[in-house]
Amino acid sequence: MAGNFFQCLGRTPFASLLAALMVIIGTCVFCGTSFQALQLIIVGVFNNLFRFNLNWLEVLQVLFVVIGVVMGLFAIILLIFGFLATGSTRNNIYSGPKCIMGGRITAALFMLISYVLTLGWLALMAVGMVSVTVYASVDSICTNEIYGKRAEELVTYCFNLTRFGVYREEQNSDSVCDYANLRALCNKVTEAGPLFCVAFGATVLVVVGMVHFLITLAANYTRIKISRELTEYRDAVEMEELELHSTEKKDPPPYRDASDS
Repeated sequence: MAGNFFQCLGRTPFASLLAALMVIIGTCVFCGTSFQALQLIIVGVFNNLFRFNLNWLEVLQVLFVVIGVVMGLFAIILLIFGFLATGSTRNNIYSGPKCIMGGRITAALFMLISYVLTLGWLALMAVGMVSVTVYASVDSICTNEIYGKRAEELVTYCFNLTRFGVYREEQNSDSVCDYANLRALCNKVTEAGPLFCVAFGATVLVVVGMVHFLITLAANYTRIKISRELTEYRDAVEMEELELHSTEKKDPPPYRDASDS
């Protein structure tokens, strides 16, 4: 019983399992928090307060769902490959020359895909950092210029998007001046800001998981390559043993003198 348990542990790719958990959890958290935060900003801020639509942000919401599904499937595929390339399972699966070559090509292909996806998640992490910075800036404005003031003090005050380099051709479409709208703006930003921060942390977790996957794929590639060398060495030893046995069978019997009988 204990022997089977340890054999099962030996076939478990803990490195790939840990990386898969980080990627799946990070992707789910990122997609969920980003979707909800963008919903608050698109509907609650831009549509209701500034009166203009950002269609590309709506497309981005759908893209986040697609990213979540793709990354989840890819993490599961890499985890399965990790099981196949670990312990005695590797010796059973990648035993022949063609199987070993196929395993090496698969590992190299997965490394290439993981590298490209890691670059993509680094870009998303940079975008998340920008979102967190904008949230910190707007939250500071709300705290110092809106939340601490009464309605009478904000009669002539307007929040302008031009502070952030956003200009609109329509009249009064880049500013919010009413006190109730200013409070609503700050409330939406305060609600969406922590979600952006969590999404940024999730991107960091996914990047760490993808780097972990790259390390395990490189290790599995090396192990499969070594399996080929061991297979060739084992075949050479078996051929040598067969030649020795066949030579012993073909040797003539030793000479016996008549005087010995």
